[in-house]
Amino acid sequence: MLYIISPTKTMKTTTHYKPSAMPQLWEKAELLLANIKMLTVEDIMHFMHVKEALAIQTKQRFDQLSFHENGYCAIEAYDGLQFKYMQMEDLAMSELSYLQEHLRILSAFYGIVRPFDSIQPYRLEMQCKLKVQDYNDLYAYWQDTLAKVLLKEVHTHKENYLLNLSSKEYEKAIRPYIPKEQWIDVIFQVEKKGKRKVEATQAKMARGRMVHFLAQRQVETLAEVYQFQEDGYQLDKERTGNQQIVFYKKG
Repeated sequence: MLYIISPTKTMKTTTHYKPSAMPQLWEKAELLLANIKMLTVEDIMHFMHVKEALAIQTKQRFDQLSFHENGYCAIEAYDGLQFKYMQMEDLAMSELSYLQEHLRILSAFYGIVRPFDSIQPYRLEMQCKLKVQDYNDLYAYWQDTLAKVLLKEVHTHKENYLLNLSSKEYEKAIRPYIPKEQWIDVIFQVEKKGKRKVEATQAKMARGRMVHFLAQRQVETLAEVYQFQEDGYQLDKERTGNQQIVFYKKG
C-alpha cells in the first residue's frame, strides 16, 4: 500500500536528517519554476490571494530556488498539525525507512515528494489558477502524471491499495486517474450529540497520528490499518467498505 497526504503552506528551514534523493518529477517542476519566476509580486498577490508581505517572501523564495540534493528533508520541512502529529522524533530509522517506501506527499510544485527527498521552501497550492504554457491551471498541468507514478509504485507492494489521507484539493489531482478498486478514503469523524462529522483540525491531527501508527507497526495490509485506535478513535465497521475506511471518536 501507499499512503498519500497533502503538504502544508508553512515550511521550516531547520531539519535534522539529510535528504537522500531529488523528487522524482523535479524536471517537470523545473519547467513550472521557469513560469513562476516570470510572475510579479502583484501577480502572486492576485492568484494566491495573499497580502503583499507574503507575496514578496514567496517571490523571493521562488527566485532563489534551485534543484539539488543539498536541500531540506521533506518530511521535516513541511510544518503544520498533520506533520507535528506524525511525531517524527519518536520513530526509529527502520520506521523512517518504512515511510520512505510507503508515504507520498502530494505537491502542487514538486508533484510527488517522498519523505527523504530534497526540497526547498515554497508556497503553492494546487487550486491556484496559475497558467503554465497552454494549461489553464495546475490540475491541467500535472494531468495524470502524478497518478502514473503512484500506480507504478503501488504495484510493488503486498496490497495494491492507495490510502487517501489527503485533502480534497490534492486528491482531485489524482483521483480521476486511479482505478476505483485501488482507491480507499480514510475518514476521521467526531461524534457530538449523536451526530458525526469531519472536523478539519481533528482530521489533520488524526492523519498525522495514522502515519505515525502505520510507521510504528510497519503496516502492509488493510486488516492492520483497521486496528488504529489512537486518540480515542475506533473503526466504524458498518460504514467501512471497499472504497472507504471510517474511524470515529466521541467529541
